[in-house]
Amino acid sequence: MLKSKNDWGIQSLILGSLLAFIMTSQPAIAQTSSKKTNVKQLNIQADKLRDAFIKQSADIARKYSDAGDYENSRKMLESILNIKKDVPGVKEMIKQLNEKLMTSNSSDFEIDASRNWSVPAGLVAKGKMVRVMSTGTYDLKADIKVPVGGLPNKTPMKDLSRGIPTGALMGVVVSREKGKTKMGKPFIIGEKVEYVPKDDGLLMIGLNLPAGHRSSGKIKVRISGFIQRNAK
Repeated sequence: MLKSKNDWGIQSLILGSLLAFIMTSQPAIAQTSSKKTNVKQLNIQADKLRDAFIKQSADIARKYSDAGDYENSRKMLESILNIKKDVPGVKEMIKQLNEKLMTSNSSDFEIDASRNWSVPAGLVAKGKMVRVMSTGTYDLKADIKVPVGGLPNKTPMKDLSRGIPTGALMGVVVSREKGKTKMGKPFIIGEKVEYVPKDDGLLMIGLNLPAGHRSSGKIKVRISGFIQRNAK
């Protein structure tokens, strides 16, 4: 049976559509495959670059440490962790460097209980840890008239400090903000503390004693870490 013109037209349309689909699909498939290949190659290159960075950073960190520059050595190791968090041994090395930083810059001094406070212990930096250790005892003597409201505790370094046990060794960072003196929150030292300042400034160390006391004796203090002594 002969097909009508309409049948031939429909078949031609279908055939044309199929050919068009095949012709457009083949490049798309090839292009997708090419993209996957390119991404795989890029991943390989990225892994090699990362591994090279880790190796070079570790080598530079070691050289910094050998030169006694523990701070830059630690920074290099921390940059490794920013790239890959599970590199074996890096976290342990950072802990060792932190301890070296704490002990490599240390100094000793005394605090006279009769004066409450030492001269400035040194300049400290925001976010940089300072370790303070102390030993000794002193005689707390006071003959003070106390009102029913208790002793004043509003002005650290002049009155008792809130939140600090009476007689305890304490510290406070004095900084500058917009040209004015800013006193940080007092913190207890006791026998030992590792303190991270919230601001750059002068670290003051003293005893939390009321004004008018007549205490005597000396406390030995060792300070180490990120601090610049003999600051004025």
